Amino acid sequence: MAGYQQFCPIARALDVLGERWTLLVVRELMMGERHFNGIQRGIPRISRTMLSARLKRLESAGLVERAEGEYRLTEPGENLAPVLRELGHWALESDPRGLRKEDLSPEVLTHDMSRRVVPEHLPVHPTLVELRFRGRRSDPYFLLARRPQVQLCAEDGGFDIALHVDADLEALTRFWLGEASWDDLLRAGAVTLTGPAELRRDFPAWFSGYLLRPRG
Repeated sequence: MAGYQQFCPIARALDVLGERWTLLVVRELMMGERHFNGIQRGIPRISRTMLSARLKRLESAGLVERAEGEYRLTEPGENLAPVLRELGHWALESDPRGLRKEDLSPEVLTHDMSRRVVPEHLPVHPTLVELRFRGRRSDPYFLLARRPQVQLCAEDGGFDIALHVDADLEALTRFWLGEASWDDLLRAGAVTLTGPAELRRDFPAWFSGYLLRPRG
């Protein structure tokens, strides 16, 4: 990367952060991911070769350090937190394009849901939720909840399914972003739940929602 060769601090920042995927790698590290595979799960479309290159670039710039197989942000890397927050809020509040069909990803959504939970709201005993997205031929997603975490699984793991959730991907994404309430989804029929009444009631409270919800 030749760089912009300008004294402007914005240009200097882009010399390090302006390549595709770089800020998303930083985002994953800020979300607590420490291992290569965990980072890639949050950015499923990045190749392993590209992710390796971006991590090495961030290391050489002094924003990431690696020890005992784990990646961590250094203090300068952590100082990017308000930058990412403002970028996210700009997109939520000011991007004229809004949420587009090509932005929707069940893999990214379910992964983010599994790591943004309210531990005290989770069931104590293992509780398996099957999540299916309408109009998609992909296999269902399984969320295994057991305090203090929710594990995203490709299979049921031998557990009985306690709750079936059938959802419209765009509607559930808008709920996750804070653009629609759970009651909005229920009223519109954008999500249906099949299972015990207590689980149907408690399920949305398991999650804390997207990190960057609209301000106000």
